[in-house]
Amino acid sequence: MRTIILVIALLSLSTTYANNNEEDKSKSFSISGKVVDNNEILTGVKVILDNKEIIVYTDFEGNFTIDNVLTGEHTLSFSLITYDNKLITFNPSTNNKLEIELKTK
Repeated sequence: MRTIILVIALLSLSTTYANNNEEDKSKSFSISGKVVDNNEILTGVKVILDNKEIIVYTDFEGNFTIDNVLTGEHTLSFSLITYDNKLITFNPSTNNKLEIELKTK
């Protein structure tokens, strides 16, 4: 009898956990953008979401994408040698497309 109750309890927990994960995914967004300097693309810019929770780099066309960003306030940091670092704070509500301009030091 204890085994049956334990199995039922475990199945209930796993179903609840799966439902919560589906709800979280429906509240997530993608953030993408391009990093430039005077309209020139910048390759290899380090883009950090929420103080090193997620780190990506811009590609050869200056583009970056971060998927599955949950709602709420977030910080993006942009850095590249010989450029001033840039920090922005935002609250995603749709899939966001940013254009970031860095300035040389």
